Amino acid sequence: MLRRPFRIRFLATLAVGALVAYRLLFYTPGQTWLPVGSNSGGALLRTNSTLGFGTIYVVSKENSPRRHGLLQAANITELDFTIPVQPKWTADDLDGHPKIGKGSLMAWLGHLHSLQLFLESDAETALILEDDVDWDIRVRSLQAPLVAGAMRTVLSSKSGSRHTTEMDDEDEGVEYPYGDPALWDLLYMGHCGDYFHPTGRGFEDGHVKPDDLASIAHISFPDKSLPNFKNLHPWTASTLAGLGVPEHTRLVHRSVFPLCTFAYAVTRAAAHRLVEELANLKITEHTAYDVAILISCRDQGLRCWSVNPEMFHHLPGKSIIQGIENITFTPPVDAMAREIVELRNETANIDCGFMNGGFSYPDGDMKRLEYLRKEVARKGRCLKKGRALW
Repeated sequence: MLRRPFRIRFLATLAVGALVAYRLLFYTPGQTWLPVGSNSGGALLRTNSTLGFGTIYVVSKENSPRRHGLLQAANITELDFTIPVQPKWTADDLDGHPKIGKGSLMAWLGHLHSLQLFLESDAETALILEDDVDWDIRVRSLQAPLVAGAMRTVLSSKSGSRHTTEMDDEDEGVEYPYGDPALWDLLYMGHCGDYFHPTGRGFEDGHVKPDDLASIAHISFPDKSLPNFKNLHPWTASTLAGLGVPEHTRLVHRSVFPLCTFAYAVTRAAAHRLVEELANLKITEHTAYDVAILISCRDQGLRCWSVNPEMFHHLPGKSIIQGIENITFTPPVDAMAREIVELRNETANIDCGFMNGGFSYPDGDMKRLEYLRKEVARKGRCLKKGRALW
C-alpha cells in the first residue's frame, strides 16, 4: 500500500497570508512540504498530491535560486513534495573521481541522498525531481492519470504492445496507480529524449521506423495536452513521426536510449540496486549519474519505461552543474530546442507551463493563488494570451 510521508504543521497563530510568504521565502528544506491551503485529494483533482507515488523528493542544493519558481508551480498544481537537506559534502565525498566533474559529482550525490531517504521511509515508490524542471498545468488533472492508466494496462498486457484509448484513468482507490511495483523498476517521466538511438546518429528521414516501436513493449494513447508536432522539440517530433505515432499522442514504452534524469520514479528494489550497485560512486566507471542510469536500463537488467514525450523538462538556462564547472557549452539537445522554446515562450515539449513566471503570483496573495488553482490547474485551462481554452 502506498503511504504518505509525514506533513509538517505550522503554528496556528500565523496569519494565512504570512504563512504563504513563510513557506515560499523562508521554507526550511528537508521537511515535507504541503501546498498552502491545499485540498489534497479533492473531488476536482483526479490524482493525489504525489501524482500517485508514495512520495516525491526534489534534488536541490542549498540556496538554489530555482526554488521559488518551483514552489509556486507546486502550489498552483497542488503537489506535495520533500526537499531533503543535502549533507555538506566532504573532501572524501568529492575526491577519488577524476573522470567526474565537481558539479556532476555533487548532483550525483544529491540523487543518491534522496534515494537513500526513500529507502529509509515506508513508501513503496518515489518520484525524484530535479529542481529546475517545468511541467504542464494539467500534470495532475490529466497527464498523470493517463500515464498511470497506461502503465497499469501495458504491464497487465500479455503482448506488452498495444494501442488503446480504454484505460482506467481513475487512480483514486487503486492500490498501485502505476502497476504492481514488482513488475517495474524505473519510470522516466522527465528526460531530454528517448530517441531510440544516440543523438549523433542524426534525425534525417528514416532514422527510426514503425518497426522500431513495434519491437518493444509499449502503449500509445491520445493526450490533448501535448503540442502538435511543429511545436514539439524537433528531435522529439521527428522520432514520433518516424515511429508512426499520430500527433497529440503520448507513448509509454520500454526505455531504449533515455537521456537525462529530470524526473523519474523508482521502486524500492530499484532504489536499492542504484544505491548499492548500479550508481554506487565507489565502484562506478561512469562519468555522470544519468549515464549510469541509462546503462543500468540498457545493459544491467533494470526494467525501465519512458513516457514519451516527457511530462517534465528542465527550464532553459545554465544548469547548476554548468555553473559549478564554469561550462559555457550548450548541449546539442538544448541547442536544437532553442528556437521553438523562444518562439513559444514555453519549455521544450511542455504546452502550458510555468516558464518565465507563467502563472506567477505575489507571495501571500491567497486570492490569486486560489484563482489559479481553481481556474487553471484544476480545470486544465491555459489562461495565457492568445491560447485556446480546453
